[in-house]
Amino acid sequence: MITKKAEYAINILAELAGRDKDRFYSSREVAAVHATPSNLVPQLVSALQKGGLIQSARGPSGGIRLLVDPGDISLRQVIELFDGPVGLTRCLTQPDYCAKSSYCPLHRIWSRTQEKMLSELEHATIKDLAEAYNRHSPGEKLEKE
Repeated sequence: MITKKAEYAINILAELAGRDKDRFYSSREVAAVHATPSNLVPQLVSALQKGGLIQSARGPSGGIRLLVDPGDISLRQVIELFDGPVGLTRCLTQPDYCAKSSYCPLHRIWSRTQEKMLSELEHATIKDLAEAYNRHSPGEKLEKE
C-alpha cells in the first residue's frame, strides 16, 4: 500500500516543480498547498533531502527547493523512498514469503498486474504531476478523492 507520507511528499515535490528553481521556499508554505499536516513536514523534508531530491537551507532566506529536474523524478522513486518496494502482495516483495509462487496461478496474475502498475509509476514524473496541477486555474480547487 502507498502511504499518505509518500503521497504528501509527491505533492510537495510537484508544488516545488511549479516554482522558481533558484529560490528557496518555506517548507510549511509549500506543504500547506496540498494540506500536508504540519507535524509531518520536517520528516518529509528530511527524507526528501536525504534522498537527494531537495535542498534545504536554514535562516530567514532559507527553505527548500528542488535539486533534481522534475522530469527525472518518477512517482515510483518517491514512493519507494518512503515505503520501500511497491508491491501488491508480500509474495511479490518478499521472495521467501510463499513456497508456492513458482507454480501459483494467482501469483502470475499478481505479477503481471504489478508489472503494469510499476511501469505506470515509473513513467509518471513529478513534472507530469506539476503540469497537471498547473492546468487548473489558480482559484480552482482540485476535487478530492
